[in-house]
Amino acid sequence: PPRMLPFPEPWLIKARAIVPAAQWAAFEAALGGPRPVTFRVNRLLAEPSQVLDELADLGPQPVPWCPDAFVLPPGTQLSSRAAWQDGRLYIQSLSSIAATLALDPQPGEAILDLCAAPGSKTSHIAAVQENKGRLVANDASRSRSFKLRAVLERLGAQAQVKTGPGEQLGRRMREQFDRVLVDAPCSGEGRFHVDDPESWARWSPGHVKRLASKQKMLLHAGIDAARPGGVIVYSTCTLSPEENEGVLARALKKYPVELEELPIQLPGLPG
Repeated sequence: PPRMLPFPEPWLIKARAIVPAAQWAAFEAALGGPRPVTFRVNRLLAEPSQVLDELADLGPQPVPWCPDAFVLPPGTQLSSRAAWQDGRLYIQSLSSIAATLALDPQPGEAILDLCAAPGSKTSHIAAVQENKGRLVANDASRSRSFKLRAVLERLGAQAQVKTGPGEQLGRRMREQFDRVLVDAPCSGEGRFHVDDPESWARWSPGHVKRLASKQKMLLHAGIDAARPGGVIVYSTCTLSPEENEGVLARALKKYPVELEELPIQLPGLPG
C-alpha cells in the first residue's frame, strides 16, 4: 500500500494545487525515496579526470548540463575520501549547482552572494571565476559566517566575507555589482522528506508569510546592489508561490527589471 505522507495537511493541500496531477506520483516518490549523492569537482584545486580516477570504484555518473557535476548512488560515503577532505570535490545538490550556472559569473566581474552561508554557491562562483574578480559573500548570521569562511578556505576560494542583514546591503553597496545571487532563506519545501521530520518541523502558513516578506526585502536589496544592465538570480528551495512568483511579481512592479530565460538547459530538472 502507498505510504501515508506525514506532512502538515495545509501544505499537502497547497502542494496538490501546485504539482500537476500527472506528476503527483513522481513527486510523492521523491518525498519518500532515497536521494542520490551529488558532488562537483572543485576546479580551483583539481581537474575532473583526476578526481574521477580516484572515485572510479564508486561509479560516478556525469550530469549532462554541468561538466563538473556527478551523481553517485544513494548512501554513498564520500567524507572519508581524500578528494573530499582536501577540498578537490564538494558535496552539493544539483539544484544548488544550477543556481551558479544560471548566474553565469565571468572572470573579472564584481559579484555579490547576498545570503552566502554555508558557502556552496560562493565557492562555486569563485571556481567559475577562477578567483579572478571581486566576490563579496554576505550572511546575516555570525556563526554561519564562520562555516562560510571555513568552506572557502578548504576549497581555495577567494571572497570578501561580510556579516550583517542582507536587506541593508543594497543601500550600502548601491549599483556596485555585475551580478547578484539572492539565494534567499525559505521554508525549504523542496527538501521535505518523509524520513526527516526536522525538514518540515518549522513549516506553517504564517512562517511562509513571514519568509516571503523577508525575501522581498532581500531581492530588492539585491536589485539595488546591481549595476544598471546587471544580472540578478533569485533562487529558493521551496515550492510556495508566495516565496517565488509572489516575490518576483512584487520586484517587477517596484523596479525597472525584466525576467529573462535561464542561460542553461536543465533536462530532467524543472526549476
